[in-house]
Amino acid sequence: MRLWLILALLPLPALAEVTADNPRLHGWWLGDQLEQRVRIDLPPGVTLDPASLPRPRAVEYWLDLHSVTTRDTDSGVEVILHWQNFYSPLEPSLREVPASPLMLSDGSRVQLPGFNFVSSPLRPILAPSSPDQLLPDARYRLIDPLPARVGLAASVLALLATLAALAWHQGWWPFHARPARPLTWTRRRIARLGDAPAARLRQELHRGLDAAYGRVLIGPDLPGFIERRPEFTGLTDRLGGFFAGSDDAFYRAAGRDGDGAELRALARDLAAVERGRA
Repeated sequence: MRLWLILALLPLPALAEVTADNPRLHGWWLGDQLEQRVRIDLPPGVTLDPASLPRPRAVEYWLDLHSVTTRDTDSGVEVILHWQNFYSPLEPSLREVPASPLMLSDGSRVQLPGFNFVSSPLRPILAPSSPDQLLPDARYRLIDPLPARVGLAASVLALLATLAALAWHQGWWPFHARPARPLTWTRRRIARLGDAPAARLRQELHRGLDAAYGRVLIGPDLPGFIERRPEFTGLTDRLGGFFAGSDDAFYRAAGRDGDGAELRALARDLAAVERGRA
């Protein structure tokens, strides 16, 4: 008896009132959007839990929930739902939109009511078809391809001219045989020699420097070579070491041919300067 008395004295959660303004029952076709407005009158201090609102989704294969929005009112909140019908019946058919539960902040629940509507066919099944029911052909405009073709041809010619200029500048085929770049040829010959002795590499490098100077180039003539070819000024010290090593290898019985890697590096740097890439 006392338990019932205690329960009777406990405050009970106030009930929310739900009023729905549903779409009309008839006159809906494939692709139509239906708007449903549900007003929820809430007790003081109670709010709607937004996480319990239905999310836009495909509810059925013939029904999508496009959007769900809310609007505060003087007595509570209004929920606006937009549905879209994708049902194309052969004859008028009654469709049922399901209800959805909502949670309130006091732990109670309310129901978003469902509703029914009739989806109608777009046209009678046995209605005759005629050509006048077809839409007219879209107007078209002929496009002259000549400007595009001229632009394409000009672009191709510009590309070929650019490639030819680059090949000429870098000494690529078919411009690699130009006598004006003997050090480039020397570098390629040294690369083809592979692991040849350093004396062989030194001989090739001397030939290339002779061709670049226009006559036999020896150590004492190096200042004149640099004066004639100032682009090699940055390699003066290395060229001086190269000629000193050649003199040492030639005149002294204990002389060494030198390091092949250093000779290959010098040939590569000389060719790079000659091609203007250093």
